[in-house]
Amino acid sequence: MKAIGVVVSALCAACITTGAAMPATPGASIAERAEVPDKLDFPEYKYFHESNRFMKYQFKEDYQKVLIRGLVQTYLSTFRSLGIQIMPWDLDADVQVTEADMFYLAAYHNMSTYYFKNEEIPEGRLYLLEINPHFKHRETDDKQNVIDARWIDTSSGLYIDITAARYAVNHEKGEGVLFDKNGHEYRDTYLYPLRDTTFEGVPVKIPYSYKEMLAAEYGDKALTNKFFNDHVYDENQEQWVLAAQPDW
Repeated sequence: MKAIGVVVSALCAACITTGAAMPATPGASIAERAEVPDKLDFPEYKYFHESNRFMKYQFKEDYQKVLIRGLVQTYLSTFRSLGIQIMPWDLDADVQVTEADMFYLAAYHNMSTYYFKNEEIPEGRLYLLEINPHFKHRETDDKQNVIDARWIDTSSGLYIDITAARYAVNHEKGEGVLFDKNGHEYRDTYLYPLRDTTFEGVPVKIPYSYKEMLAAEYGDKALTNKFFNDHVYDENQEQWVLAAQPDW
C-alpha cells in the first residue's frame, strides 16, 4: 500500500480551501446505465471498471485537482444532507459508509443526479450516485466487485469509490470488528465516537483514533512522510505541490 503521506497527490496535491459552495440539489435521473446481465453471479461479472462511460479525456494535473476537489466537496455536502454517516480516511479518492446506509442509498437514491457549482467550476456540473447491485454480497470472495458504489462527475468521468463498512459475524477476535470487501479490518472502538473536522472546506466526520488506524494500516512513517509520487508537502501552503525537477 502507498504511504498516507500522500493523502494523496491525486487527491490533495492542492488542498485549497474554497469559498462556500452551492449545496448539491437533486436533479433528473440519468437513464444511461451500464448493462446488467440477468444473472449477477461472481466472479464472471464486474460491475465497476477503472474507466467508465463518462470518461472521454485526460486532464492536465492542475485542472484535474479542481475537478477532484469538486468531487469531494459535492460528495461530502450531498451525503451530509442525506444524513449518511461518512467515513473518509483512505489515501486516495475512496470513502466508506456504514452497511445500513448503503442499503438506504440503494433503496432511495441509486442513479440520482445532483447539480453543483462553485467559483472553481462556475459552469456547474451533474454528479451521479450509482450503486453496484453486488453490494448485498457481504463476503470478500468476489474480487471483481469490492467497490459498492461510486460518486461520478458525469462531465469528466472522474469518480470516488464508495465501500460499506460491515460488522464481521463470528470473527475470531470477537465482537466489534468492522471490515470491507477489500480486506481492511479495524475495531469499532477505533472509529467511534467520530470526530468533527473539515475536508476541502466541507464539514465531515473522521475516526476518533485516526492516527492509530493509519499507523496500523500503513506504518508510523506514513504519518510523517512528506514525499510521494513526485510531490512534496509544502507546510507553508499546507498542500501537496510538484517537487522540483532536476535541470539536466
